[in-house]
Amino acid sequence: MSMPKGFLAAGVACGIKKSGKSDLAMIFSEVPASAAAVFTTNQVKAAPIIVSIKHIRRGMAQAIVANAGNANCWTGVRGLRDAFEMASLTAAQLGIDPEKVLVTSTGSIGHPLPMDKVCSGIKAASLKLSKEGWRDAARAIMTTDLTEKNITVKVGKYSVSGIAKGSGMIAPTMATMHAFVATDAAVDRQTLQQVLKGACEKSFNMVSVDNCMSTNDCVFILANGMSGVKIKGDAAVKRFAQAVEKVCVYLAKEIARDGEGATKLLEIRAKGARNSADAKAAVKALVGSFLLKAAVYGKDRNFGRILQALGATRIVVNWEKFKWSWTSGKTQDVITVDLKEGKAEAVGWGCDLTEGYVKINADYHT
Repeated sequence: MSMPKGFLAAGVACGIKKSGKSDLAMIFSEVPASAAAVFTTNQVKAAPIIVSIKHIRRGMAQAIVANAGNANCWTGVRGLRDAFEMASLTAAQLGIDPEKVLVTSTGSIGHPLPMDKVCSGIKAASLKLSKEGWRDAARAIMTTDLTEKNITVKVGKYSVSGIAKGSGMIAPTMATMHAFVATDAAVDRQTLQQVLKGACEKSFNMVSVDNCMSTNDCVFILANGMSGVKIKGDAAVKRFAQAVEKVCVYLAKEIARDGEGATKLLEIRAKGARNSADAKAAVKALVGSFLLKAAVYGKDRNFGRILQALGATRIVVNWEKFKWSWTSGKTQDVITVDLKEGKAEAVGWGCDLTEGYVKINADYHT
């Protein structure tokens, strides 16, 4: 799968993961790109998140480097030093400014990075960069994921591509697990930030696997303009925003579908809400209900689970007219609730809760 013009990517195995699978990804724009990001609101932020928050303030970036198998979180001064070193080494290999490198890590919390392996991985990835490296990068950021997550949307003469990882510890606020989006359209940083935030609100922020917010959540988007298309004017911005939203929604759904131990994707639709806030709250209450998720796994269309979850919120519901429907399939369940209080709607995604989730996390040291 090819990336937007001017972007190269790679994924390599450098020994961070004991399995020997790919564990370091790199994305590189041949020219400086406008950049925007959203990050976890967890009070505990991993070292690379702190570094990337600092670097993104300039609104420009040219590379992303990400490792899997170690979160570099709760690692103190050493962790910050290691995250800065990842940026510096990547910059040196690519001949760019270190502050134009965004850094992130995913994996176990509380363990220092094996920097000898990370450094060798960065060097190897920089030499392996190619136009076809998008899928390799997607595989290299996986942890408990079973499948890679990537998509490209073509819009006229430009395109928008995205990769993501995420399977467990999924209940993002303002961001997601890891998602990297690239476009060869030219977009100013302010517009890029607004578009990304709006897309996240309708995608990653509407997903829950286990109601657990990560310390390393982030979404990055880079726009290098190499297609020659400039995003200006309301119509162009709207079209671009729709493309970014399509990429983010696809990745969010794939994260939910690939939830740890999951056998089904769960889609929740709320309509008839008095406002957008109530619609979203209804969706999140249902998609995050362990009782409902267990019922989906057990093929038990127990409407009591719906009532319990919605009743525990403060949203306004016309209970006398309230309606619900539950369509159960082999790989997906869709639940729709009509609050009968207005016209606002929202949609979100999750998965069923199985013994597999418990087994995975009983063995996963964090």
